[in-house]
Amino acid sequence: MTTERIVFEENDERVKITIPLERQTAYWALYTTMLVVWIGGSIWGLSVVIGYIRSGDFGFEGVFLYVYFAILLTVAIFWWYLGQKVWKQWQYFSSNREILFFYPDRLIVRRPLSLLGVTDGYARQYVSRFSMDDKLECPAFDYGNYRIPVGMTLPKEEGEALVSEINSRFYANIPEEAEDDY
Repeated sequence: MTTERIVFEENDERVKITIPLERQTAYWALYTTMLVVWIGGSIWGLSVVIGYIRSGDFGFEGVFLYVYFAILLTVAIFWWYLGQKVWKQWQYFSSNREILFFYPDRLIVRRPLSLLGVTDGYARQYVSRFSMDDKLECPAFDYGNYRIPVGMTLPKEEGEALVSEINSRFYANIPEEAEDDY
């Protein structure tokens, strides 16, 4: 069991754990394709709407025009929501490292991508002890009813060593049997 590639940095305020990740090429390619399609669709949709408005020829008037714009707005909101989800997943799978920040009152999980990246924060009082996820075979913790995996591409031995190190540093006073009480 070794954690040679995993870096621990500690100061008065927090402990920072940097976990190297391997790119999951299939997911990265899938989300890159979806992001390109979303950007292309957004540009095409905007150009069609702008051209339609500039022409002034709506083909119908009155109440039907308001209904048409209401439908268009609904589709635009759904399209924006879809784009946000794809953008977040693309950043998630493009990152080459995962950083855990252990503060006294919160745990922050960050997957940086230059100045971008995905950041999630969790209240430490609701974070369970870390354990190996049986299905994904990676370190994970429970946050309420959610199972949060970290270091998904770590080899099993490194993952087990990381779990042991985190639990000994931050959850030494919580017995293993108590993790089901969350």
